[in-house]
Amino acid sequence: MIETVVALSISLISIVLLCNFLTERQKEIYSSTQTDRQQIIATIAILQSSQLSLKYKDDSAKQLVFYSPTKKMDYSLKLSGHRLVMRGKNEGYMPLLFNVDDGVVSFDKPYLKLDLKLNGVWHHEKIAFSRETKPLAK
Repeated sequence: MIETVVALSISLISIVLLCNFLTERQKEIYSSTQTDRQQIIATIAILQSSQLSLKYKDDSAKQLVFYSPTKKMDYSLKLSGHRLVMRGKNEGYMPLLFNVDDGVVSFDKPYLKLDLKLNGVWHHEKIAFSRETKPLAK
């Protein structure tokens, strides 16, 4: 009888410890996913900001090119290493996202598609953009 009580006590302690571990692990995963989601939202805000007013221009050499009429400059967007970066012509680059494990950045009129794997979780975003309009010849 005593052996059964001891065995049940050990089993109960093991189950409690396992439940605590799993609960903490679930919180870590949720926190990581939330942080990644916030980074993606910040990236989208930058890409859609009125300060840049980006218009899609074309894609070449594994990068997308956008034109900013407010800055009068081309910007390229591409995956570089484990980062999503935007680079202005004759300027340095600005990392938009870190910890990108894998992904594809593409433009399918009128959407910029971000299919990115961050910290092991896939995120799929579609951002509306318009093609650059050329001024009419007079």
